Amino acid sequence: MSEERKKAELKISGMTCAMCATTIEKSLLSQDGVADAQVNLGNETAVVEYDSAKVKLTDLEKAVTDAGYEVINDKVVLKIGGMTCAMCVKTIEDTLKRLDGISIVTVNLSAEKAYITYNPKMATVADMKRAIEDAGYQYLGVAGEGTEDLEEVARERDLREKRNRFIVGFAVGIPLMILMRVTVDFPFSMAYFMLVVSAPAFIYVSHQIFSAAYRALKNRNLNMDVMYSMGIGVAFVSSLLATFGILTEEFFLLLCGISL
Repeated sequence: MSEERKKAELKISGMTCAMCATTIEKSLLSQDGVADAQVNLGNETAVVEYDSAKVKLTDLEKAVTDAGYEVINDKVVLKIGGMTCAMCVKTIEDTLKRLDGISIVTVNLSAEKAYITYNPKMATVADMKRAIEDAGYQYLGVAGEGTEDLEEVARERDLREKRNRFIVGFAVGIPLMILMRVTVDFPFSMAYFMLVVSAPAFIYVSHQIFSAAYRALKNRNLNMDVMYSMGIGVAFVSSLLATFGILTEEFFLLLCGISL
């Protein structure tokens, strides 16, 4: 079976006879991209082979409902941490929708929850958990299943990590800013000293932003993490070039089209 060719097993209710099964098969086969459809009246299921590039799972379910029957899916509400904006919502929705068996995904930013309708024969909560974490967000469990402790632990850990990065950033940044104003001659190169001191702190403070930006680009999304990483990345690289004499004031003015 090719990468586009997939198999779905739909749980169907409302069938009473062989004619019902035949009706559903015809409705499914009428969809462009459906290669085969077999409906089993006894266990009330339909096994469909289809080209995912031409037809989606929601189209198959609509074909069944248009024929007068109902597709039985499961619903689950997942608690998600780490969302900050509408782009986060879109990233999670797009990530979950790419999973086989997911019909409907609605993410609520303020409630930090994802409302998912899915086919339990094709997708599991474990698959959703893995997809959410791979996208760079926190899976905090299924709502209503005693996940408050897990949520509290995750939030405390996230706040603790942010606090530590804040402290390191200020502890290193403020002394370096003061040294920039000091006119005392040191027996070593101040530029190289600042680079040695600031580089580890820069990596520690900003690595999560770059990681989040990478995950966003991997999912073909442009969010604030991408813009933040571009800003601080360009600033840091330009400072490196200046430190090693590659980017001089004359060269910078030349780039800007300003003649001396």
